[in-house]
Amino acid sequence: QGLTIQAGEFVALVGQSGSGKTMLVEVLGLLRRTSGAFSYSAFDGQDNLDLAALWGQNSAQVSSVRSRMFGFVPQSGGLFPFLNARENMEAAQIICNMRDPKEIDSLLVELDLVGVANHPPTALSMGQRQRVALARAMVFEPRIILMDEPLSALDKKLREHMQIELKALHQKLDATVVYVTHDQREALTMSDRIAVVNHGRIEQIETPERLYRQPHSFFVADFVGESIS
Repeated sequence: QGLTIQAGEFVALVGQSGSGKTMLVEVLGLLRRTSGAFSYSAFDGQDNLDLAALWGQNSAQVSSVRSRMFGFVPQSGGLFPFLNARENMEAAQIICNMRDPKEIDSLLVELDLVGVANHPPTALSMGQRQRVALARAMVFEPRIILMDEPLSALDKKLREHMQIELKALHQKLDATVVYVTHDQREALTMSDRIAVVNHGRIEQIETPERLYRQPHSFFVADFVGESIS
């Protein structure tokens, strides 16, 4: 089954470990693919832009488009260890040829990071590091935000709080979010639609309610049902 994501959607990718969730999200914006086809509609006035078609022909254009189009939050946070929290956010803007201190200040307030803005990653808690990583991915207002299990290392209370914050930020930015998670409950509560990945292929993509009530295969029924039992 193909995967079509509408602008502004929050789509979660769920599946068993090793099913291909992380590979899929990385291929969308980070890795050079060797087969298959996908495109991004109406980016900078170009309909159906195929980044892969530009590889080897105009690598500078690929780099420019990717840096402005995608924000990425890895599972580990991936902060620059030699920069403080604010400088990590500034670095993302510089890479995208953008300077907007007001956007940085706004995210620092919204994610409760004002008090640690000048702290290096080693002086931050796990929750604070993940919030800085989220802010860094959003601070240049990308069209698409890719997240690879960004909350998995947080404790239950903080994870639930960050789920609320993420949904609020998604609505504010009106960005498209592709969100990898191993937590079915998280996907069911946060997403507009859920794609169930099994051995590198998409078994079904549907709204949370319809996915639960109308699974297309035994695998989907069994996998989604685990989150309710």
